[in-house]
Amino acid sequence: MRITGTLLVFVIFTISLKAQILKGKITSSDQIDLITASVIIKDSANARGIKEFTVARNGAYEIKLTKAYKNLYIEVTANNYAKVGHTILNPQQGTTYTHDFTLNHETTILLKDVKIFAKKKAYTEVKDTVNFNVASYKDGSDRKIQDIIRKLPGMEVNDNTGEIKYKGKAVETVQLDGDDLFSGNYTIGTKNINVDMIDKVQALENFSSNKLLKGLEGDGKVALNLKLKKNIRDISGSLNSSLGTFKEMKTAIDTDINFLTLSSKIKSFGTISFNNVAVNYSPFDYFGNFRTQNENINTAFKNSKIISEFSYINMLDNKRTILNNSIFANYNISLKTGLNTTYKSNFYFVKDLINSLSLNETNNLINNQKFTTSDKINADKKPILFRMDFDVKHSISNTSTIDYYFIINNEKINTSSSLFQNEKDFFNTELQTENLFLKSKVQFTKRISDKKAIQITSHQTFDNLYQNFKTQSQTSDVSAIQGIQKRKAFFDLQASYLGKIKRAKYNSILGTELISNPLYSDLKTEENPLENPNINDIDFIKTKVFFNNKLDYDWGNILIISNFNNTILHQAIKNKVSNTEIKSTAILIEPDISLSYKFSRVSSFNVSLSSKVNPLIDNYNYSNDILVSNRTTIKNNLDLQLQRTAYYAIGYNLYDLSKQFLMNVSINYSENKGNFFSNLNIDQNNSQIAFLFLEEKFSTVDLNFKIEKYLPFLQSTIRFRTQYNIYDYKNLINNSELRNNISKSSRNELFLKSAFDGQLNFQNILQFNLTKNKTNANASFENQDLNNAFKLFYTPNKKWFSSLTYDFYKINKKANYSFLDLLVKYIPKNKQFSYSFNAKNILNNERFIEIRTSDYYTSNYTTNIVPRSLIITCNYSF
Repeated sequence: MRITGTLLVFVIFTISLKAQILKGKITSSDQIDLITASVIIKDSANARGIKEFTVARNGAYEIKLTKAYKNLYIEVTANNYAKVGHTILNPQQGTTYTHDFTLNHETTILLKDVKIFAKKKAYTEVKDTVNFNVASYKDGSDRKIQDIIRKLPGMEVNDNTGEIKYKGKAVETVQLDGDDLFSGNYTIGTKNINVDMIDKVQALENFSSNKLLKGLEGDGKVALNLKLKKNIRDISGSLNSSLGTFKEMKTAIDTDINFLTLSSKIKSFGTISFNNVAVNYSPFDYFGNFRTQNENINTAFKNSKIISEFSYINMLDNKRTILNNSIFANYNISLKTGLNTTYKSNFYFVKDLINSLSLNETNNLINNQKFTTSDKINADKKPILFRMDFDVKHSISNTSTIDYYFIINNEKINTSSSLFQNEKDFFNTELQTENLFLKSKVQFTKRISDKKAIQITSHQTFDNLYQNFKTQSQTSDVSAIQGIQKRKAFFDLQASYLGKIKRAKYNSILGTELISNPLYSDLKTEENPLENPNINDIDFIKTKVFFNNKLDYDWGNILIISNFNNTILHQAIKNKVSNTEIKSTAILIEPDISLSYKFSRVSSFNVSLSSKVNPLIDNYNYSNDILVSNRTTIKNNLDLQLQRTAYYAIGYNLYDLSKQFLMNVSINYSENKGNFFSNLNIDQNNSQIAFLFLEEKFSTVDLNFKIEKYLPFLQSTIRFRTQYNIYDYKNLINNSELRNNISKSSRNELFLKSAFDGQLNFQNILQFNLTKNKTNANASFENQDLNNAFKLFYTPNKKWFSSLTYDFYKINKKANYSFLDLLVKYIPKNKQFSYSFNAKNILNNERFIEIRTSDYYTSNYTTNIVPRSLIITCNYSF
């Protein structure tokens, strides 16, 4: 028996030495690993018998052959893909053969003269990637790819900034055919690329922008990739030209040209646009001063403006309220020189003239005293922006890269206004703002081994902000000139050590940071043109030394992410006017931990806890008055104390695309101790605001719920979402005691859109917002807004499309507004051309009044509305 066993082991060992091993990768034509595929071994391509068989999983196969072959044929098949094969002649025993397969989608079956087309699915899922077919989400009203992204399951697009969220997470970048052409300013692409150029929108989870850190960075980043259609040539683009009239026979224009160039080494996208119909094609928001995700990245490096330009803040869409003359030009290019170096540049130019006509009437009730203020303003804002981004990536070797990134941003904004104050005084004001921002970033990455890497990063930035505000009364001798000069220099150096040990990923960062932020301001008035007590001359320096640690532990269905940040913070602020200086050194310990439990592939439960310490002096670093409007001054009580925040969150997420069912529930609570609170002194002509730091507690509670489902029996998608917020805040008004205020607000939306096979479809969005506030004096107030937007779509055939839109607004049960818009679109047989007719504000509303109530006033805010416009558009694609 022992001899027989020995012989059996010997035979098996001998066979294993002689056997061939076949292995390789199996991907789709989209370069995506196939989850499963069948691998069949035969004697030849025409042989009917199957000799051996295996199943490839997650894009890889490997099989040890147990039989001898003179020739062998490998055949690979997968659902919805055309089969492929490969022949190996005279395979040698004991040899390992590696061969990769690429499978093409099987969309057309040709039987003699009959073509049978397989209908594309709306989406496909492959590992961490979801491929959305653009054609499945078109309804005829789409113009830019952003219009499609809004409709994709799990996607949310911010109407003001264009920022995108997928499954509740902010999208880090939007690539074009795998290239990050827009350097993080992805709204350039989503706002300007025509929908007819894109075949698929790919949602990429667990995304890593640095390939050398793939598998070492913590999971969770999200990106999108726009897959171009196969018929896109070396040079492609589109020209959209719109011409029409407003009510008063003024010309309405909306023209843009986009062009895309493709080659093996160069990829570029450019756009030039001009319009006066309140369309913002740029990633910069001069309508409402909203900042994009890309701009938020640079917040730590830039000065904040003390005097703000006017902006539109109301519940109407910008396209209904903005009077503009906008020119925008942008060019993005990516150039590969050899295998190791890539150059990328982005150029931006913005010039606009934005006009605002507004009337703000405010009835104040403070300490049982009543008075009314009013401001009727005609203002023009003229921004000019020039920006250049440069990025050079060089691969030193297969395991190391160096990246150099540089920004030049020069912005000038001139804002002039004519103002009628309290129905008796006329003022002319002018605000000039100039901002020069320079940023340099160097990053070195080295992959030490399969499980370890290091990264060294350094930023060097400089920001110079100059503001000059002039106000002159036409009915009295009142005049003033306020000048402000702020400079901010930033330097940091940090080293990261990344690695993984079995199920754990870790990242340790050691670094230092230095900020110098001097400020100088002076206020000259008609009464005291020479003697000026309102001078600020401040030197502010902040330094940090930090050691941050992050650990991600993946325990199957449980993911634990912990951070433990340690910082030595030193701050010093010197007031040269009073010749005083205050300093502060603190050790900050900031832990946070989050836990995620996956019930299944599509649902998870999340809980997180964190503790933060925030220095606030950066935005409150001047002590004497600064004039920020014709009636308002601001000053601060210099204080280096820190704000401490405890944050708690719990949530449940379900994203089941196969059942077209999405649900999200979350509860967030934060408790803060310490803040700069406003001490407001107001009368009919002037407002004085003094900010002082108080170690008072205040908190915020957020409850969010969202559910979305496609209902097959109704052939419609329904979505409901609500957000409920409780916020307590404190203030002082006209020498009052510290006032405790509680604000409770809810924002609700009900969305319904049909997907009938017939010619008619519809979409309805109902929004209702409610805010209730109460002060410690038991005074309470309430604000209500209701908006219902109904769209009716009519598609009689493939050539014609039309939509009728009816918007209804109700403000605080007192004011009602109705808007009616019409769109008719025609696409002839030659699809290079399309034509449309667009009528907006057919009912010709001229003014929009918002009625608002706060803890001490009631205001009626009236803004102008873009008049009725009739526009004809011609689109040409090349």
